[in-house]
Amino acid sequence: MKFFLLFLFINFISFSICIKVESKFPCSNPDPAPGFKLENYEGIWYEIAKIQTSGGAFFERNCVCTYLNVTEVGTGKVRADVDNVCRNKSPTGETIIASAQLINENPPGKFQETFGPGLPTVSYTIITLEQEYSVEYDCGESNFATNYCVHFMSRKPTLNSTILNQLIAQAEDLGLNPLNLPVKYTLQDGCW
Repeated sequence: MKFFLLFLFINFISFSICIKVESKFPCSNPDPAPGFKLENYEGIWYEIAKIQTSGGAFFERNCVCTYLNVTEVGTGKVRADVDNVCRNKSPTGETIIASAQLINENPPGKFQETFGPGLPTVSYTIITLEQEYSVEYDCGESNFATNYCVHFMSRKPTLNSTILNQLIAQAEDLGLNPLNLPVKYTLQDGCW
């Protein structure tokens, strides 16, 4: 596990150095979902689509069948464990798990996400939380670049296209995609 975390950190730094300087800009600071309660975010969330800079895309480049498993762990500094799970290249590919923690919640629905001691944290904000779908925005800045992701999630491996399009428009209206990156749809067919 320590080797995997070291590998992630070295790749993050190396990749950040390769990104052009003009991709450095401040992270957005959206408000979290009104009335956010962590207990309502717990459980399995299937990734339906995402908007993602190359830093995040580098780590998820071969992922399909992506989902999160969120588990509330307490009321102190560490609020939740998040297992980011996907399969490598195909629905029958190797399962890949990257575990993180949501820490320092302030206000409710706005966290820092950490993948381990000594690794950089990123902002992690749940901007929409409904019973059947959610939208999560995360962003991290280094000396060289800013990387952001907007994840459109559902409690099921599918989501009504009208709802998804409304959520994408909401993220755009909030300025969460300053580079005007395309939406990428996550393969969920054949996974379950």
